[in-house]
Amino acid sequence: MKYMLLAGFLLVMSCAVAYTNTMAPVIKDMDRGHNSEAITRLKDVFPDSTGRDRLLYLMELGNLSRYAGQQSIAQTVLLRADRLSDNLRGTDIGQQAQSMVTSDLALDFRGADYEKVFINYCLASSYAASGNTEDAVVEARRVNEKLKEINTRYEGNPNRYTDDAFVRYFMGVLYEMDGDYDDALISYRLALATYDSTYAVEYNLPAPRQLKSDAMRLANYNGFESLLSTFETQWPGVSWSGSGPTADMGEIVAVIELGNISQRRSEDFAVYSNDRVYSLALPAIPDFPRRRVSGSLSAGGRTADLFLVEDLNGIARENLEDEAGRNVVRAAARLAIKAGLSELGENITEQLTDNENVSSGVGLILSIIGAATEQADLRAWLTLPAQIQMVRLQVPPGTWPVSVTINGRNFIHDPVAVQAGEITLLFLREDF
Repeated sequence: MKYMLLAGFLLVMSCAVAYTNTMAPVIKDMDRGHNSEAITRLKDVFPDSTGRDRLLYLMELGNLSRYAGQQSIAQTVLLRADRLSDNLRGTDIGQQAQSMVTSDLALDFRGADYEKVFINYCLASSYAASGNTEDAVVEARRVNEKLKEINTRYEGNPNRYTDDAFVRYFMGVLYEMDGDYDDALISYRLALATYDSTYAVEYNLPAPRQLKSDAMRLANYNGFESLLSTFETQWPGVSWSGSGPTADMGEIVAVIELGNISQRRSEDFAVYSNDRVYSLALPAIPDFPRRRVSGSLSAGGRTADLFLVEDLNGIARENLEDEAGRNVVRAAARLAIKAGLSELGENITEQLTDNENVSSGVGLILSIIGAATEQADLRAWLTLPAQIQMVRLQVPPGTWPVSVTINGRNFIHDPVAVQAGEITLLFLREDF
């Protein structure tokens, strides 16, 4: 019993502060809308801004800079993140070996597939917010290349995130703003296909009605009568008239990022056997219902409803479940190695001292150290939103104040200038 109490005490005392706890004050500032303060706080509390967590630091800093309106800084930082993400390929044998006797925290943070894609989304949105549609479109094409790579890598693999319907939709908006209506229609159709397959099945998120209307509108604009006829047969209740920019009307397209993505938590399993303590720690995301959102955007005397385009909580949870098998295998292998080291240390000590009590104590201490270093990898991009809503509102030319209502709460934003025949892209972040 004395050994068991000692083991429990050392385990508690040796646990490092989880990344989620480290980021808590940063997230709190961000939720209050104090994004500049959140940036300062991030630089103060971040555990490793130059080493194995460098990519994570750049992702968090770049996104916070985007929210703070510091678009030039955001672009510089996110470009560094994108380059570093590309460079973090292959296997570091030294890190792999260290991780097998400590935990996965010894490995470079490389980011999940959806996080890698969202580096480019954040870059594109930052360029677009700066009025730089040309570079935003370049990032859209970069997303396309990255998604192709993911698709190729996971052929025959059970991973569910192989495409991103929202990002495809967003790419289509950028192409449309740039006057590239063929690529815009292609992106809308790719978004539709992803919503109707992966998103509907895995995330309970079918294609938005507005996206169908946009595809019909561009099919008509591009003169694809057969395709338009197919769409009309497929979606008999969907109308595309009165939408999109026209010769005498403009359009506000708002992308509204809501809340905070779910944090990971540690699921810990401890086993005591023969005066030894063994531990497994695995990351998990709680399974809870998606928060329902009802809202609208008003400008120019007109109003349109928000519609859900991305459930990042659902994507993050399913992505972690896809990794669960690999995580369990690694954790089990690590446990076996640590148990073997404990046994080896006991055997060597017994040979050197010929004292069973001493060697047994050494074996116990080594098993405690092994258990104490077992920590779940809770690192994830925590400044991403929980979900993303969009709204498309056709309005007359002019400069219009913007009002957004979300679940009964009203938010007033700066006026936006709208020109006939053009899309005005608006990015908002709200709590909910």
